[in-house]
Amino acid sequence: MDLKQYEEIIKFAIEKEIGAFNFYTRASQVAKYSGARELFIDFSKEEEKHRKLLEDITVEKIDQLKIETVPDLKISDYMVDVEFRPDLSYADILRVAMKMEERSLKLYTDLKQTAKEKEMNKLFDFLAQQEAKHKYSLEKKYDEDILK
Repeated sequence: MDLKQYEEIIKFAIEKEIGAFNFYTRASQVAKYSGARELFIDFSKEEEKHRKLLEDITVEKIDQLKIETVPDLKISDYMVDVEFRPDLSYADILRVAMKMEERSLKLYTDLKQTAKEKEMNKLFDFLAQQEAKHKYSLEKKYDEDILK
């Protein structure tokens, strides 16, 4: 695997995690209810963990990554994008978050399809799985709190 290419991919993924962390931090600050604030704080902590994992990952550690199948409720697949604003309702913030995770999942899934090296393929698969977990958690929360 080309070391420069690997480093660029990791840097890109870290930037995406920082962006997601910033989004969830902002969402927690504008959420009107304590339960919603806690949910978004938890997601920001998850993004921070992902950033740290990516900062510490090496080509050798990629082999040790566990890939799991994550359910897909497909709720966000039928939603239109909503732009984040501080006055959004809880439901709309969840929609923004679901679409953000959906786009990240698609990005890593598409990148996996183009990866030629086994390690890169597994890394993209792992990153896609992380985004799929977030998408699933958000869709489940949306189903429980909004669609009920």
